[in-house]
Amino acid sequence: MKRQMLRVGLVVFIALCGLAVVGFPLDEAALVEIAESPVIDRIAPSISAAAGMELAATYLDMDQADLEALVVEGATIGIRTAARMALSVVYSAKTVVELTALATGDIDPAIREAAAAPLQDFLVEMEGDDVLQLAISGATEEIRLAAADIYYLKNITSLSAEGLEADACEGDSDELEYMAGKYLGGFYLTLTTKKTQEEVEALAMWGECVGLRVAGATALTTYLIQSEASIEDLELVISGIDADAHPELLMAYEDALVVAYGR
Repeated sequence: MKRQMLRVGLVVFIALCGLAVVGFPLDEAALVEIAESPVIDRIAPSISAAAGMELAATYLDMDQADLEALVVEGATIGIRTAARMALSVVYSAKTVVELTALATGDIDPAIREAAAAPLQDFLVEMEGDDVLQLAISGATEEIRLAAADIYYLKNITSLSAEGLEADACEGDSDELEYMAGKYLGGFYLTLTTKKTQEEVEALAMWGECVGLRVAGATALTTYLIQSEASIEDLELVISGIDADAHPELLMAYEDALVVAYGR
């Protein structure tokens, strides 16, 4: 496994060197090259996606139909990610009825995800019990996840590490467990419930449930950002992570890479 990780890391390193981006701050042209590279898309899709996240603002001058086409049919995950994030901004002009129809529709999940983000502006006005019910039994994963986020946000003053740890493994829906982990990650950075970087990295890899692994990953992202890890280091670590075995660990490094790209 270590030998395979080193091999993949070397391939990514060579690919990035070919784009002349390793170890240096990245301008828009370099990010475009990463996001549009079929080689990086194939061997290190998380790096492609991270570049796409940073490029999203450059897609805002495109019209809705073109963005929707790219979200579904873009040649790389970087292109699809940039288009999806830009589409969320475009969708923010839609009504709650229109956004709900999109977020619950029988359409590509990435389109539903793009609609779910601006829909949260309306969900926050709902009663807490109604939001909770939507997080449990909403028609699609995207609307359940959006509602779960708002549910915990509306109850943020009463949250505790102990309660979130229970919710992270025994929530009423997968989406509530996931978002419990997201909010729990913040507690692992506070004085009374603080965990070290080594502890949250281990939790992101080996936590007993998805919610706890998400909590570890969320806290780990903050540690990585605070450490000001280099683009090169983050890219090489990402290229060696087994995405199937440790998706939450990969998420932590990918989120930190987005910030590094934007420095």
